[in-house]
Amino acid sequence: MKLKKIISGGQIGADRAGLEIAKELGFETGGTVPKGYRTENGPDLSLKEFGCVEHASSDWTPRTYANVSDSDATVIFGDVRSPGSRSTRDFCDLRGKPCLANPTAYNLVVWLCVGEYEILNVAGNRESTNPGIGEKVKQILREALQSPGAQDGRLDPADGTRSGG
Repeated sequence: MKLKKIISGGQIGADRAGLEIAKELGFETGGTVPKGYRTENGPDLSLKEFGCVEHASSDWTPRTYANVSDSDATVIFGDVRSPGSRSTRDFCDLRGKPCLANPTAYNLVVWLCVGEYEILNVAGNRESTNPGIGEKVKQILREALQSPGAQDGRLDPADGTRSGG
């Protein structure tokens, strides 16, 4: 797996969980967030610690487009019918970027290994609209990124174990 960096828009929920797990596991982090480091709970200057940068706009949509553009691929967690998730998927289609919704840890590892993506955008629902989404994202990402196949990039698609090499 070539993954080096995880980015997001910094919102409380799926976005923030992606940044936290990436940092915990030693990946580079970053992303574009709304002006003022805006989240649904107000400004969150701790996003600077993840390497996030402010967009010129305080709106959500421009930072969503920037993160899709700045990544090799996007994973979406939660209700894909939400306005934000729909925008994210539409921007992926517009930019010709791969997008995966609600994967299991195993499916995420396979997708990352096959795609050889270096920068992953983690997107999805806010904690306020999908309680528990942050912990679910952390669990899936932690399991996926710490799996043996993720470490060496070699998977046996039949059973999810490492293949010889």
